Amino acid sequence: MSLSPFTYTSDASDNSISLPPEVNSSGEYDKTLRNNGWLHGFRVDNMDGPQVVGLQVASYADGAVPYIEEKNDTFVEMVNTYTKRGSNYVHHDVKNRHNAPGAWVTRRTIVSRLRVQILPEDLTAMSDFQLAIEEALKRPTRFEQFHGVYRALSRWGDVVPLDIEMGYSLSLTDTEANFSRLPPGTLDYSLTHLPMINTANITRKGATSYMGWSETSTMIDVPAIEWRLIKVIEVMPTIKLLPNELQAQLTNIYAERLTYVPPLTIAPISDLCKLNDDTVNASKNIWRVEIRGASHIIGLSVHYFDGVISRGGRDGGNHHMFTLTEGEYIIEMLTCADGEWLRGMQFITNMGRCSVIYGSLEGVPVISRSKGGILVGLTTSTKKHPEWDYLVTSVNGIWRRDFIRSVPKEDDVYSDYFGARTESGTGFNDRALIGNSSSMQVSGVEIWSGVDIDGIQLCFGTNRGRTSDICGGGTGRSFSTSAPMDKLGRYYRLQYILGKCDNSRLNGVMFAWTPDLS
Repeated sequence: MSLSPFTYTSDASDNSISLPPEVNSSGEYDKTLRNNGWLHGFRVDNMDGPQVVGLQVASYADGAVPYIEEKNDTFVEMVNTYTKRGSNYVHHDVKNRHNAPGAWVTRRTIVSRLRVQILPEDLTAMSDFQLAIEEALKRPTRFEQFHGVYRALSRWGDVVPLDIEMGYSLSLTDTEANFSRLPPGTLDYSLTHLPMINTANITRKGATSYMGWSETSTMIDVPAIEWRLIKVIEVMPTIKLLPNELQAQLTNIYAERLTYVPPLTIAPISDLCKLNDDTVNASKNIWRVEIRGASHIIGLSVHYFDGVISRGGRDGGNHHMFTLTEGEYIIEMLTCADGEWLRGMQFITNMGRCSVIYGSLEGVPVISRSKGGILVGLTTSTKKHPEWDYLVTSVNGIWRRDFIRSVPKEDDVYSDYFGARTESGTGFNDRALIGNSSSMQVSGVEIWSGVDIDGIQLCFGTNRGRTSDICGGGTGRSFSTSAPMDKLGRYYRLQYILGKCDNSRLNGVMFAWTPDLS
């Protein structure tokens, strides 16, 4: 007998019972519930499927009891998923409510024997779980707070089930094309034909003997001790078990997990503009950044370690790739825009490595970073050029602040940019020489200058009040920048400069100050 991929049910028994409190601890289904992780949390960060944790995360609030419904239903369902991970979660009872088309098809034969439900307000957090979260939030830094919370969730779980079904199930996942090649009858209840299926991922849950899957005995009652979790209908985040005050604190620190630098201010999107936002990928790690363009940046693509690629802009122009090594993350981004179009950019990593400057530094250079943050994505804006199709107008970094304890040179301070704003030039950044060193320092300044007012006039002063001669022409717009001070009143020291120049002159400069460690 071959079942259609649609549902039929048999309601031989439809008894609903609400157990009194004493039955919750010693009732006939108590051991079955314990064996299937009832009141325990589940981790949902594993590729292979949800993982029940050993510690009980929830208990019944005063007077609360679960609603238990005895069932005797048998049905077959088809679930489509886009990813292999999604199909693995279907095998382990979890699926999206909306069954959208996808590359992977899972056919599940399900025999449901028991449904258990509880309302969110009828559960409360176990005291040890609440104490672990409270201790995590008392830690001195945001990084330690994040990781204290993550450790607690790894022990007590990310979610707790509210509505489950138990029984036994048989799940097969493959592509629709492979399913269509199977001989008629292969997808019957019987396991006789399963060796013929060479490509499918097959999972059997419950019913320890194969007898329960013979064509004539699918309705035979399997002992309750052999029932397994076959469907998770509804879950709740474990943090929702906590008091409202703790939930509010967790919401506040989670809001600081991601930052947008430069700040993300989106103007109204016209027909000629497009926006690509990587926020959806912010939990992933960047493997490499792909840059396309020449004198203008045409397109940017972010490649993640899990194979996902996010593309902003378009193909064309020169093609460049900045690839990160293991344990390497982008911590700073230099961009340069001329007021309308993005003209150049550069990346700096936690290893002290600098990429080349892609494009040109026409316009005003801007350093983007977030204290304690690593780059996890880009928000790329593009606009149609009257002659050259779509070009990138701006890019914002999406920075994640819970991944590494500290970022090298995150306390350095950059001055404003001084110099030409409309002229292009060959960019330079002495950070490539400095790397992550905080001890390297300027030992001398050597300057060549003429008298024409076609560059920058420089005069340096030291912390002891000594000044250099004036170098360069004597007219033009003057500027001054001074070393910032730390909390103890000590001056930062000049460590390196970055800017742009042409063949004969310096026409733009920024100063980088680092804390004095002496």
